[in-house]
Amino acid sequence: MAVISRGVLAGVALCALVGGADGASADDTLAAWLAQDTATGDWGGARSALKKEGVTPEANYTTDLLANPIGGLSHGEAYAAVLYGSLEFDLGTLAGLQGLSLYAAGSWSDGRDLSADDIGNIFTASQIFTGNDVRLSALFLEQSLWHDSVNIALGRITTGATFAAATVFDYYVGGAINGNPESFDINIPSYTEDPFSQWGVRVTLHPRKDLYLSLAAYNADPSVQDDGSHGVDFTFNPSDGVLAIAQVGLRPDLGDSHNGGPLPGHYALGAYFDSSDFTRLDDPLRRRDGNYGFYAMAEQLIYREDTQSRQGLTPWAILTVAPLESVNTLPFAAYGGLVYEGLIPERDRDITALGLYYGLFSDDLPDQSYELVLELNHRLQLAPWFYITPDFQYVFNPGGTGEIDDAAVFGIEISIDF
Repeated sequence: MAVISRGVLAGVALCALVGGADGASADDTLAAWLAQDTATGDWGGARSALKKEGVTPEANYTTDLLANPIGGLSHGEAYAAVLYGSLEFDLGTLAGLQGLSLYAAGSWSDGRDLSADDIGNIFTASQIFTGNDVRLSALFLEQSLWHDSVNIALGRITTGATFAAATVFDYYVGGAINGNPESFDINIPSYTEDPFSQWGVRVTLHPRKDLYLSLAAYNADPSVQDDGSHGVDFTFNPSDGVLAIAQVGLRPDLGDSHNGGPLPGHYALGAYFDSSDFTRLDDPLRRRDGNYGFYAMAEQLIYREDTQSRQGLTPWAILTVAPLESVNTLPFAAYGGLVYEGLIPERDRDITALGLYYGLFSDDLPDQSYELVLELNHRLQLAPWFYITPDFQYVFNPGGTGEIDDAAVFGIEISIDF
């Protein structure tokens, strides 16, 4: 996939050069290209025609290029990437089944894990690293009822798409919070994030516009996510374990800022129970039945520059608690940060993100105490479909042992929507 990475970037650069080659008309062409929603546009009208008929295609390529020249187990660099594509079929348009849709997605992951190979920390430096495999990433039916007040999904579903998720998390590069808090992955392997999925059923209720309740149950078999299974190991053994999870959330509008703009927020509480067998940390030969945990999260726009844009400051935080220290590597984790859209004048769509991530190791791991990561980055939104994010991370006490030097990670993330 490294060849794909170079090819994609070369293609983007070539299009930009061609667009700027013929004076004003070329400038207009380049400006129009950069204003598109996707890099490949409307495919001569074919994309709009497909959507009108009920088929919506999407594709994205994201790569992380990271290095740790300071600290860690050793100094190194790593490339990781995911090519992700999906098709959504509106079965109301296609077959007259109103409110029903079919979603299918696939991915190609490649690269190397800088944290495992060179740093030795538990909060991974790149969320984009997801193994080396071509896999089916999702395949499920989704039914909306009663004006979207009830939503039901059934099939191969990603847990992290609904639970412990917030838009602001996507602005980070490090795996600690990008998408979802990494303590879930560490403590309960059956919790899935893109590009992984499990058999499951999810129901979301909206009794009010600003209030929701999501309930779900998933097959708890992490082995189906292994590289080489390609996401098509459709084993379904609920007797081996089920992950049940619930989240209640509120999306209030706290009123108007001093400039007259709304200040939306998102607050949620969640809990989960996994009935699987878990290996005890103090004795790998012993097992314990079941595991559970809780989480609380909040994000709130507290300052908005004006009513005509999304520019402003959003603080956020999430806490995860997994009380059973005998089987949970991180029984407590806390994440928090600040996200500002449009901080730099004339760069209204750019995102500046600061994050701090803390994980406390189990008492059953006496040689490990805590790990703390600071992340700072700035997303340069060069087009609606294209961004580049220079990123810096500093890892305090990697692995919690006190035996690995603090590490500084420098890198860049590049993402293109096709």
